[in-house]
Amino acid sequence: MKIALIEDELHLNEAIKLLLELENFNVESFKNIREFLRESDNDYDIIIADISLPDGNFLQELSKHKKIGEETKIIIMSAHGELDNIKKAFDLGAEDFIKKPFEPEEIILRVKKLFKTKKTKLTENIYYDPESKTILTPNSKEILTKKEAMLLELLIKHRGRFVSFDTIAATIWDEPVSSNTIAALIKRLRQKIKNKNLITSKREIGYMLI
Repeated sequence: MKIALIEDELHLNEAIKLLLELENFNVESFKNIREFLRESDNDYDIIIADISLPDGNFLQELSKHKKIGEETKIIIMSAHGELDNIKKAFDLGAEDFIKKPFEPEEIILRVKKLFKTKKTKLTENIYYDPESKTILTPNSKEILTKKEAMLLELLIKHRGRFVSFDTIAATIWDEPVSSNTIAALIKRLRQKIKNKNLITSKREIGYMLI
C-alpha cells in the first residue's frame, strides 16, 4: 500500500513516516501542498494530510481537485478540530479526521483500519479489494484481470471447500475448457497473491482457497 504524507512539522512528519515504514508501508512524505502536487505521482492508496500548511489550506486544495478524494482514501489531521472543519473534510471525501495533538502510533491504527475496510482477508497481511479488483499487501498492490478476479471471488465464496473444474469453467468461461487453461489462470493468480500455498489443488477434483 502506497501512502502520501503531507505535514510541515518536521518531527511529526519524520515520526509518522518511520512508524508507517516499520509496518512495511510505502511512504512518500511532503512538507507542503506545492511539493506534493509537483513531486507526487498521484498513485496513492491513502493520503494523510494536515489542513494548515505553509502554502495553503489542504481542504481548499481538495475542493479544487475533487478527484483526489474520489480515488484515494484521505485522513485529515489538524489542531483546528472545529465541527466546521470536520464536516468540510468529510464532505470533500475524507475517511477520517484526527485532532492534534495525538500520539503518532494512532495514525498506524487508523491506517490499518482503512486498509481492512471492505476488504477480504486472505492471510494476516494480504487482502483482496473487490471494488478495485486488487490484491493488497502492506507494500504492494496487484491489479487482477477480469478472469483472475472472477476466479478468486469464486474461491472466496467457497473457501475451505474444493471447487470443481467444471464449476470454474462454467463460471469464468461459460463453456468447457481444458484443465491446462484453468491451471494457467490459477498460476497467474498465485503469482499475484504472492503466496502459492494459499490455493491448493487435488487431482480430478478441483481447487480450494485455504
